[in-house]
Amino acid sequence: MSNTRILIVAPAWVGDLVMSLTLLNALKEINKDVRIDLLVNENLYDLAQCLPNVSKLIVSKTRHGKLSLFYRIKLGLKLREKKYTECYILSNSFKSSITPFVAKIKKRIGYLGEFRYGLVNKVVKTIDRKEGMVNRYLNLINKRYQPRLKPRIMSTVSENSLNHKFGLKKNYVVFCPDAEFGPAKKWPIHKWIDLAKTISDKHQVIFVGLDKSISKYIQELASSNISDLIGETSITDALDIIRLSSCVVSNDSGLMHVAAALDKPVVGIYGSSSPIYTPPLLSDEKKITHYESLSCSPCFKKTCPLGHMNCLNNITVDNVKTSILQLIK
Repeated sequence: MSNTRILIVAPAWVGDLVMSLTLLNALKEINKDVRIDLLVNENLYDLAQCLPNVSKLIVSKTRHGKLSLFYRIKLGLKLREKKYTECYILSNSFKSSITPFVAKIKKRIGYLGEFRYGLVNKVVKTIDRKEGMVNRYLNLINKRYQPRLKPRIMSTVSENSLNHKFGLKKNYVVFCPDAEFGPAKKWPIHKWIDLAKTISDKHQVIFVGLDKSISKYIQELASSNISDLIGETSITDALDIIRLSSCVVSNDSGLMHVAAALDKPVVGIYGSSSPIYTPPLLSDEKKITHYESLSCSPCFKKTCPLGHMNCLNNITVDNVKTSILQLIK
């Protein structure tokens, strides 16, 4: 029986959380008896419940982007009794390293990030962005990405109950037009609408996401084969809808990585980010990515610094449609 008890301080974004599963899988491969607890933000709790290789979820009730110093200290004091042997801090933020430090975890492993001298006591040398986000996590244990480490998440809802709840038909395609990171990751909404029109004659289109401002454009389509579920589903509902779909079309967002972790065919649309850094972790025959290699891209900005958004505007509806048909043929 292993005495190793590991705390993982999870990243704050859906997609990053899914990609961090490769680290959890790798730690289990190294030591099958290791106990891994996951410290996760409250808004990601439902998704985290679907992750394998997690012994216990610990919820942090901090709001994204807030320091919440006293809360983090209080949580750290509470975690001292767990006697963790090591901790992996996956975020670069200063605040994410406070709780493990207060918890007196002997090995606090991570990147230096926001000048976390002392808070992180095993600083790992940063790798190049071109290595990708997954390898950024695996680098913390000196590993590199291997196909067997692909993240997979669990979903057990029955097809009949889901179809009844949301009016789903066979062979539907899921559209994910949202991207919480910012507008520089969002393919223009009029292109999503045009794309829905072109494929809804043969395939039901299901829109999912959080940004309700998109709904008014979808409702104008007035098609019985296009369903607007934006803002109407929980993260676990969205997960189940994606699991039973034929294909998922998505901006580089959390739901794209959820779809990949469910082993669904993915058409990924990239703006300010790059499929080299955050690809859908699927075999080549199950993914097609659209990315405009411009002189200014990838900039990794939330909004376009030049104001033209050509990285997204240059991606055509016809090309994305062709990709969908190629994946579901």
